[in-house]
Amino acid sequence: MSIVASSQQGNRLETLQIVRAVASTSVVYSHLGSAPCFGGNGHLPCFGGFGVDMFFVLSGFVMAMLMASGQSRSRFVIGRISRIVPLYWTLTTLILLVAVLRPDLLNSTTGNLSNYLRSIFFIPYFKENGTLMPLLFVGWTLNYEMFFYLCVWISLITLNKHAVWMTAGLVLVAQIGFGYYADSRVLNRFFGNYHMYEWALGMIAYWVHHKRYLGNVSTKVMFAVGLAGYLFMATVEVKTVHISRLLLYGMPSFLVVCSIVRLEGILHSIPRTLGSALIGIGNASFSTYLSHIYVTQAVRKLLDEKLHVIDINSVLGVTLTLAVALVTGVLIHTFLDVPLSRWCKNRMEKVFEYLKDVSGASRRRAREVHSQDSTR
Repeated sequence: MSIVASSQQGNRLETLQIVRAVASTSVVYSHLGSAPCFGGNGHLPCFGGFGVDMFFVLSGFVMAMLMASGQSRSRFVIGRISRIVPLYWTLTTLILLVAVLRPDLLNSTTGNLSNYLRSIFFIPYFKENGTLMPLLFVGWTLNYEMFFYLCVWISLITLNKHAVWMTAGLVLVAQIGFGYYADSRVLNRFFGNYHMYEWALGMIAYWVHHKRYLGNVSTKVMFAVGLAGYLFMATVEVKTVHISRLLLYGMPSFLVVCSIVRLEGILHSIPRTLGSALIGIGNASFSTYLSHIYVTQAVRKLLDEKLHVIDINSVLGVTLTLAVALVTGVLIHTFLDVPLSRWCKNRMEKVFEYLKDVSGASRRRAREVHSQDSTR
């Protein structure tokens, strides 16, 4: 069966993978260094950084969907950790080894054990160059994601039926309390980031989808709204407009997510090859995001600067480099990410099952002792 034809199984929305594909491709383009983004040398339009905003909104959507599905606390923990930790820890460890063995290949990253431990346990800190980033610098978003997952988990174990509202409340309290009133520059910078409000936009997007508030709007109109939202973000980033990021990128990302998930019912009309390619890129978006900056830099230094095979600042060079980064992401996802995640999930399930058995045995033993005491 076509991956597009079987677009929705249970709570799975294949259109979410298309959002991920668009977001990851945008971020890769912005980091190519072929446009004047992040000190790039080329003259192509500079945009794509808003892909991160799309990811945050998408994360809020997915978490709200999981909470609404009634997923158990243990399955939530297992699913989130096995999805994020194995590949991130692997690539972070590789960066540590490079920093120790070949520090000349890196800019500001050093082989510091303390920084490594803080990185793999998602504890924000300032690097030597003053940026609030872990060893694998794109992992800064994962520090936020793990905090969001912590809020969701706390909500599930306290107010399960109102977990969405409690999650939003916890995020708001943390953003205000730590972002403005904590006596810590790290906490102020970390929690003062308005990306955190984009989770709330994502949860609202799920509510709009679940309640079918846009069900009567034609798919053509929704596609136009989503496209307009993306083009708006690209335009304001090219023009370097400096006002609220939540307004410039958060709200349009909300519109993009709402629009694309509304197209779930017409995925069968998309050519199979195109649909499969988009969903494949979306499936691999996490692997692509974590690896892309090193892949693109390798292409630049080897094929452009050393072998002079391509000009990475040209349209053709950008297209080829972008393709290499996306294909590499798919390969890492297939042969490294998926096996590692599956292994981690299996081990965690066994640990949770063991703890459940031990807990059950302890409770039975306690009841037996209590019963014996009562009959004396």
